[in-house]
Amino acid sequence: MKRSRWKRKLLWTPLLCGLLAGASFVLVSCRFYFSNQNFPSLTFLQGNDEAILDLSSDRPQIIGHRGSGLPAYKDGEALEENGSPLLIGNTASAIRKAIEANVDWIEIDIRASSDNELIVYHDETLNLKTNASNKDEAIKVEDLNKQALQNIQLLVKPPENILTLEDVFSEFHSDQRKWIFDIKTTGIQEEILSWIEHKVSSGELSDDQFILFGSYNVLLEYKESGYNLGYTVTWGNEEGLTNRMHVLFTPSKIINRCETLGCHVLVLPTIFANQSLINTARSEGFAVWVYGSDNILDHQYFSANGVSGLIVDDPQKAMDCFEGRSPKIEPFGAKRTLGGH
Repeated sequence: MKRSRWKRKLLWTPLLCGLLAGASFVLVSCRFYFSNQNFPSLTFLQGNDEAILDLSSDRPQIIGHRGSGLPAYKDGEALEENGSPLLIGNTASAIRKAIEANVDWIEIDIRASSDNELIVYHDETLNLKTNASNKDEAIKVEDLNKQALQNIQLLVKPPENILTLEDVFSEFHSDQRKWIFDIKTTGIQEEILSWIEHKVSSGELSDDQFILFGSYNVLLEYKESGYNLGYTVTWGNEEGLTNRMHVLFTPSKIINRCETLGCHVLVLPTIFANQSLINTARSEGFAVWVYGSDNILDHQYFSANGVSGLIVDDPQKAMDCFEGRSPKIEPFGAKRTLGGH
């Protein structure tokens, strides 16, 4: 009798494991979007490549990610990260490339130096994308003053120095140009808001010319500012695991975070941009923008499924994809404004 029960358990175990694996696959397939750029075989199963581009409709707004992506070089060799070319943005050349592509917005990343100057740089540390190196420890942006940072060269051809926010604004701003200031760290809201308020009060910048992007913890510091906000849902870093679990099991919490912050834009990595989450966000009055792909089939899919902004490293490629179409106009501030300034 005992042996018979043991045999039945052996038969049921693989069946249950198969059912669990199947249920997990269905859940992941429904909740995650597998990009044509990175998962071509999985996109075929999901049917992501079947979207038809409606040439009569408005196109998504095209946002130059850190201006655009420039290949990184060290000692004459192109650098790679996880098997893909290592791209550097936030440089004068990257921003100029986005302007030449006639993008709708230019996104740049903001940090602060040790002497409270606003610095345009993405990574927390300088070791990977610059000529600054220390084998023993990471060199952080926040540990160096403005002068020290601007003496460091970025690994692009030809080499460039790190820019301040004022450098970027002085060289590239115009009355028509629109900016996304992606704030990469907490604790610098006084410097950020002081800079913005000076530009707004002097007439150099208007409220509809910029959006503040950031993770949930960052944007909590700006939710009463009255400015347009975009909640960036990250795949990696400190919120990565939490966000993955939310998208899988409790996607309503992603929407709730937007509501708490008073955001106008929900900014999703490609893999989180499933149709259900896009539709829910739009029904609640949020614009949905997506980042993380430069694949034309992905662009077409998102355009057909209600995404109104594409944040791309290759802005010219995206603009060519939608040639002849006008960008969607989004009335930021019409529905979700908290506080004032």
